[in-house]
Parts: sequence; C-alpha cells; structure tokens
Amino acid sequence: MILEPECIGCLFDQIYKAFLLLRPDISKDVIIATQKKLMEYLSKKNILTSPGPIIGKKVYQLISERLGEVDPYLSFKKEYNQLALNYFDKVQEIIENANDPLFEAIAIAAIGNTIDFGAHHKIDLINDIKNFSPKNLKINDIQEFKKSLENANHILILGDNAGEIVFDKLLVITLKRLYPNLEIIYSVREGPIINDATMEDAKLINLTKIVKVIEAPAAPGIELSIANQEFKNYFNTENGIILTKGQGNFESLYGMEITNKDVYYLLKVKCPLMERIFNAKIGDLIFKKKP
Repeated sequence: MILEPECIGCLFDQIYKAFLLLRPDISKDVIIATQKKLMEYLSKKNILTSPGPIIGKKVYQLISERLGEVDPYLSFKKEYNQLALNYFDKVQEIIENANDPLFEAIAIAAIGNTIDFGAHHKIDLINDIKNFSPKNLKINDIQEFKKSLENANHILILGDNAGEIVFDKLLVITLKRLYPNLEIIYSVREGPIINDATMEDAKLINLTKIVKVIEAPAAPGIELSIANQEFKNYFNTENGIILTKGQGNFESLYGMEITNKDVYYLLKVKCPLMERIFNAKIGDLIFKKKP
C-alpha cells in the first residue's frame, strides 16, 4: 500500500509522540528539526508510489539517529514481553477451556495487537485481557480460516510487536495441537524498528523452541524487495496461508497481488485510515480474509 492522505500528518505526529515517550524532556526544537528532516525526505521522494513501510522505516531512523540509540524502544519491549509473560499461564488456561480454542486464540492474538507505541490509542493491555470477549471481533472470518487450515500444508505468521509475540505463541501452540500436520513458520524483524519483535524477543519467550522463526526486513511492515531469500521462499510457497498481524503488515499486503495462498489480516483498528478501509471504529478487532 502506498501512502494515503491520512498517513502524511500521522508520520509527523509519530515523531512528536515518539520523542515524548522516549525522551519526555526533549526540547521542541529537536522535535521540529527532526520533523523538518522528514519534510525534506518526503519532498525528494515520489510518495505517490512509495510503499508505506519504507517511509515508516525512515521516520524511525530519524528518531533513532537524533537520540543516538540503535534500539530506543528496547526497555519498553522488555517491559511488555514480561508483562505479557505474566499472563501467559492464565490466558493459556482460558484458551484450553474454551468451547472453540482456535477462535479464542485468534481473539487473544488480536487483543495482543494493542501493544503498539506508534499507534494513536491508549495502551491498556491489562484491562483488555480481563474484559475481552471473542464477540468483540468487528469482522470475523474464523469459519473461512478453518476451511483454509483444512486444505493448507503450512502457515506463515507475520509477527508484529514485542509483548504481542507472547500471545502469538499461544496461537502457535493452539494451531500445533489442533493441526499437528501443519507446518508453522513465524517471522520477526531482522533488526530494531519501533517496538516490533526481533529474533531476540522470539528467543526470550522460547518461541524458537517450538516453531521455525525467520526474519523479515527491519521495517514497520513487509517490503519483499529488500527481504532475504529465506523469507521470500516461505512467502511465495504455494498451498498455504499467510496470517498477518498488525497494521504495518496489513498495509504492506493490502494492495499486493497474492494468488498462491490464502491471506488473513488480524489487527486492531488504530487510526482513521483503518476506520475507512474496514468501515470500523478505532479499537475494533478485525479478522478478515483478503478478497
């Protein structure tokens, strides 16, 4: 997906909010100077044809450079991984005791997508977990997903944020139990980008011990042109499913022609663009098959 009108202002707002989160005492001059650099970058780039993830990557490169930190969100990622792990056993029990464990696991994985420091909503993970209901899915293509699983030999899950990856692990465990012959592959970012999960996070929560974990480009989404060959091979293998987590991954695949496998979007609506695309409201949970 190329940039939409709603995205331009959001890019500058992300710089402002990122600095307030990461360095609350930073001067307004630094914020404006960084926003100016983004203006200069956008003015030189054909943004009418530029993929969103590439533009988003530049935004967080500018923030990282200004702060002098390769991974400025590292402490937040560790905090939210641990917060999610604290609820792991309780949430796993909920899934195992549910009438429809797969549906429950999907709903919880969607709730996990609330952990996103680049989004426009208030993070309230604990409240979401305590009060969630599978009925909260605004769009629910679970029956189509089950049909796809019956016919597929593999599923590639495109991971999103740290912390959220813990709930994705519960989904992986559920899929392995219900579909023992299904090959499951999970992708993380190959380097730091916002609070997205990396191989370090996958190892920390022992995801690498139960499933094949591969690396996608270090961008807030998927850009195949810069992906490594292993990722491309799994992405393009036929007779499978792609389950993409979060808004950045969704934006990457939304306008992409994928004819060799079924694609499902699992995310929480976090901005006006997603409201428009899904005819939903901010906070709604979406589980939709790509047409």
